[in-house]
Amino acid sequence: MNRPCSSNLMTQVKNQLEQLNSSANPLFVAYYTAQGEPFTKYVDRLCRKDLMSFPPFHANSTEKDKLVELYRVMAYFHLSLHDVMKCQKTLNPKDQNLHSKLNSTADTFRGVLSNVLCRLCDNYNVRLTDMINGLNTSEEDVFQKKRLGCQLLFKYKQVIAELAQAFYAQDLKVCCGSRDLGSRI
Repeated sequence: MNRPCSSNLMTQVKNQLEQLNSSANPLFVAYYTAQGEPFTKYVDRLCRKDLMSFPPFHANSTEKDKLVELYRVMAYFHLSLHDVMKCQKTLNPKDQNLHSKLNSTADTFRGVLSNVLCRLCDNYNVRLTDMINGLNTSEEDVFQKKRLGCQLLFKYKQVIAELAQAFYAQDLKVCCGSRDLGSRI
């Protein structure tokens, strides 16, 4: 027997996105700092490149479409973060600050994914079955693994801010009238 979703599920999702947003920059800083030189000296040059094949998100779409796209974005980051975590266990095994931030972020991702799936199933009868691939650095050399992780976390920092804003703006639409964000990630 399935349990219905919590009545405050969207508030939980919004709060989880805010939590991820507030911790994204400290995670990014902890990551590139742990990688050492040349990352700490050339973070802009090494980490600010856009990633290919990133799932889209349209902030001004319906709740259902936003949730489907949010799920795909979060699943991509969740899978990619696990690749980064695996690499960092080998490359920086003693950096407890970094590992703690990575683990906390992964835990929050799981919560968002669970809540979004519950909302999609209960409210829209949507079951997501498409395959989502994350970052895979298994064939890369050490420098490239570090660089791809840095690029991922830089992109994450940007995207999570837009996601948090989109769901905050959704609350504004409900309370204060509609406004078009016109944003696309």
